[in-house]
Amino acid sequence: MENLENIEHTYLIDSAPGAKVLINGKEYLYFGGTSYYELHKNEDVINSAINALKKYGINSSSSRNSYGTTQLLLQVEKEAAEFFNCDDAVYLSSGFLTDLAAVQAFINKNMFDVVFIDGVSHYSNEYAAKLSGKPIYKFSHLDDADLEEKIFQNLKPDQRPLVITDGIFPVFGKIAPIHNYSSIIEKYNGILWVDDAHALGILGPNGRGTYEHYGLTSERFYFGGTFSKAFGGFGGIIPGNKKFIGEIKNNQIQNGSTPPPSSAAAASLTGLKLVKSKPEMKFKLWENAKRLKTGLKNLGVDVEDTNVPIAAWTMNSKSEMQKLQNELMKKNIVIQYIQYIGAGEKGALRIVVFSSHTSGQIDNLIYELKKII
Repeated sequence: MENLENIEHTYLIDSAPGAKVLINGKEYLYFGGTSYYELHKNEDVINSAINALKKYGINSSSSRNSYGTTQLLLQVEKEAAEFFNCDDAVYLSSGFLTDLAAVQAFINKNMFDVVFIDGVSHYSNEYAAKLSGKPIYKFSHLDDADLEEKIFQNLKPDQRPLVITDGIFPVFGKIAPIHNYSSIIEKYNGILWVDDAHALGILGPNGRGTYEHYGLTSERFYFGGTFSKAFGGFGGIIPGNKKFIGEIKNNQIQNGSTPPPSSAAAASLTGLKLVKSKPEMKFKLWENAKRLKTGLKNLGVDVEDTNVPIAAWTMNSKSEMQKLQNELMKKNIVIQYIQYIGAGEKGALRIVVFSSHTSGQIDNLIYELKKII
C-alpha cells in the first residue's frame, strides 16, 4: 500500500468546512465546498452523531433486508418523507447511489423504454443511464427545444421516454428548466428523474428542491439527492410515493449494500430538522447569494441571477484562472478553480457562499477580486 507521504496533496483542509477554514494549517476565508448552512460543524449535529455512535456502533453491519435496519434509519426516512411532503422515503449509503437505485426501480416496474439525458448531467446520472441497458440520447444542456426534437426523432410510437437531468448543475449553478420539460413528458407519456443534490434544502419556499421552486407536482416526476450538502450529514435520500419507494427498498442496490454509518444517519436527521425549523438560514443564504452575484456583476462577471449560492465564470486560459485563485489565496481567501463535468476544457472559477458568511466577508472577497481583475 502506498504511503500517505508519497501522495501529493496541494491543499489539505485541517478543519470542518465553514466560512473560515484551516488549509495546510493556515486560516482562510472559505468560498469552496457545499456546506451551505455550515451544519457539518454544527454542535447539535456533531453531538447527535457522537451519541448515535455510542448507542449503535459504527453501523448495523448487515443489509436492510436482514438485521440491518435500526430505529435511527427509520427515523431518517420518516423525517425526510415529512420534510418533502411525500408518502415515504428511502435512505441510501451515498447520494451517488440515488440515481442508480431510482433507474433500477423504473426498470423493474417497466416504466420507460428510452433514456434522454442532459449533455452535462452528473456522472452518477450517466452511469445510471448506461446501466439501464436502454438506448440513450443526449440533449443539449438545459435546452427543452432540443430535448423535444431528440424525442421526436428517436422515440417510436409505442415507446416511453425517461428524461434525466440535474436540478442545479454544480459548476455554474444553473437550474434545469424542468417547468418546460414537464409538458414534453406529458405529451410523450414519459417520466422525469431529477438529481436534486444541490437543490435540496436550498430551492423552494420549504427547501424541497427544484420541483417546489417551479411549483410543479405530477405522478410522472421523481427526484433524489444527498444529505452531504445543505443538511450537514451524509448519504442519499429518495422521497416519493409508497409503491416507488417500496420498489427501491426491495431492489438490489438497497439490499446489496450496508446502510449508512450511524453517525451519518444521526447527523442527517438532526440537519434535516434544523433546516426545517430554521427557515431564516435559507433566507440568509438567498440574501448572501444575491449580494455575491450583485458584486460580481458590478465587476463585469456574468453570473446567474437566482437564489442558488453558486457563481462561476471562465477566463481566457487555465493558467489565468489559476493565477487569480493563487492571488486570492495570498489574501487568505479561497475560491475554487474547478475542472469538473460542465466546466469545459479550460475549467472554471467557482465561488460558493454560505449562510454563515457575513456581508463584510462577501464584500472583502469582491474588493480583492476587483483589484485583481
